[in-house]
Amino acid sequence: MMGLEFAEFSEVFIKYLETWGPVAAILLSVVEAFFPILPLVGFVIINVAAFGFFFGYLYSWIGNCLGSFLLFLLLRKVGGKRINEKISKSKFSYILEKVKKKHLNVLFLLYCFPFAPSFLLSGTAALTNMRTEMFLAILLPSKFVMLLSLAFIGENVSSFFENPAKSIFFIVFIVLLNLLVKYVFEKYEQYYRQ
Repeated sequence: MMGLEFAEFSEVFIKYLETWGPVAAILLSVVEAFFPILPLVGFVIINVAAFGFFFGYLYSWIGNCLGSFLLFLLLRKVGGKRINEKISKSKFSYILEKVKKKHLNVLFLLYCFPFAPSFLLSGTAALTNMRTEMFLAILLPSKFVMLLSLAFIGENVSSFFENPAKSIFFIVFIVLLNLLVKYVFEKYEQYYRQ
């Protein structure tokens, strides 16, 4: 009975998205950046189901990047000691120290993981007084990689098992893309440390 209710809810929700179009799809991802309890994976899958792979992915990427950026700006403006104390007492305090020391590839790699707490990562970047350009240079490609993997899974859940070669190719592609961007950030860090 519960599965039927969820299926009906999903259909109604997708119809709602189709009615409101890209604005609703983007807003879902923006809101998720501020409320990490919301399921980004579910929003990406719903966007892909409602708008197709390309546009569903694009709307999810735009919304998630916009939300993380707005959160970064907000926390930078009002952040202060309270948030810094909260992060320094959490298990993510080592990330704060690495980012403060300009280990940008750490922040990039953490943003690439779909279940990393984006809220804390954006907060960490804001509290380190990271330049806005640097934050965007990390945020945009890392969210590109992360959301691309979620969109691929959302469109091809069954093909993961039916066509494992395609899935393996995609996983290798994501790993290579991660390595390439990590290399670029390491070169960037070396250049600016000199």
